[in-house]
Amino acid sequence: MRWLISLLIIAVLAVALAMAGRYDPGYVVLVYPPWRMEISFISFVLIVAGLVVGGIVLLRLAMLTLNLPSIVREQRERRAAKKRDENFVGGLRAYAEYRFQDAEQSLGQWQGDDLRLGLARVLAARAAQEMRAVKQRERHLQDASEHGAELAAQLFDAETCLDAKDAAAALVAISRAKEIAPQHTALLRLELKARQMTGQWDEVSRLLDALMRSNALEANVANQNRRLAYAENLKRRAEDDRSLLEYWKKIPADFKIAPRVARAAARAFMQRGGHDTALDVLEAALNHEWHEDLVALYGEVRGSNPARQIEQAEKWLHAQPRDAQLLLTLAQLCSVQQLWGKAQSYLEASLAISPSAEGHIRMAELKTQSGQPGEACKHYQKALALCRAQDAV
Repeated sequence: MRWLISLLIIAVLAVALAMAGRYDPGYVVLVYPPWRMEISFISFVLIVAGLVVGGIVLLRLAMLTLNLPSIVREQRERRAAKKRDENFVGGLRAYAEYRFQDAEQSLGQWQGDDLRLGLARVLAARAAQEMRAVKQRERHLQDASEHGAELAAQLFDAETCLDAKDAAAALVAISRAKEIAPQHTALLRLELKARQMTGQWDEVSRLLDALMRSNALEANVANQNRRLAYAENLKRRAEDDRSLLEYWKKIPADFKIAPRVARAAARAFMQRGGHDTALDVLEAALNHEWHEDLVALYGEVRGSNPARQIEQAEKWLHAQPRDAQLLLTLAQLCSVQQLWGKAQSYLEASLAISPSAEGHIRMAELKTQSGQPGEACKHYQKALALCRAQDAV
């Protein structure tokens, strides 16, 4: 379109000059002794314009000739850059298509600007990891760190160490990465996993707080991890009465009644001889949420008032009349109080609802104590059969 407009403009100017030359009486005299030349004014203008245009064309040809080496060099560089781009995109496509061998070869040998070179080496390391090529992975990670992708390299190194269950090495990589990006959320998640593997539960709580502040962790996942951290810290503090009580007071009320936390707290208090405190913990948790593991543990606690335990368990039985574990717990509590008749009735009810190895063993012990070795032997055999069936499954 542009060339057509230019052609029209030139045609219009030519017509205008022709008409002007027809009616213009002017002329130009050129004198160079002994020569003398007269030409029309329009002809003179055309000659001057032609000389100017020709000079410009010659000047451009001269500049083009002088710049020809640089132009050729730029064209070669553009072709090389285009080829590098195609190779880089090809490596990315191979990685996205799970062709890890092609991706590792392409991205591991790619050469270009540092901005993309580090990224290419990190992806090559990831591809090598998928192929279990450890030496290639380490070499690519080293190259990535040297070409501006140290954070990505350290993140991947930490992730790889965690997959290999090497939490200590993962923490070293995480520490290096934190020097670059202290509040990186993915890095904090990796550190959370590493701290859990090494049992650093106070650090786990700190990391959970940081992740929740940045809205980088779902509430359900955070609460699950908090319950785990509280339970493990309670186990660690079971050797010190003061430390255990202080830590228990700091735990929020909502978490104290969680089954995992309550179970850990009850066992810790039982270990220190605080059976009554353990009973309070278990009763609060069971009144909030029914959990068979807590019911079983309730029967193991030896509080100062066993009759109170039986009374509480019988109250629960009204709400859970067909809970086999609760019936076992009641049988255990009655046996401690030597209420053999009630213990036997609870055991029979439990076995009728759900036969279990534990129930048959307790019944065998009762039969042995009451002088019925034949019946005891039958229950031991049933318990053994149930154990074998569970092992087969």
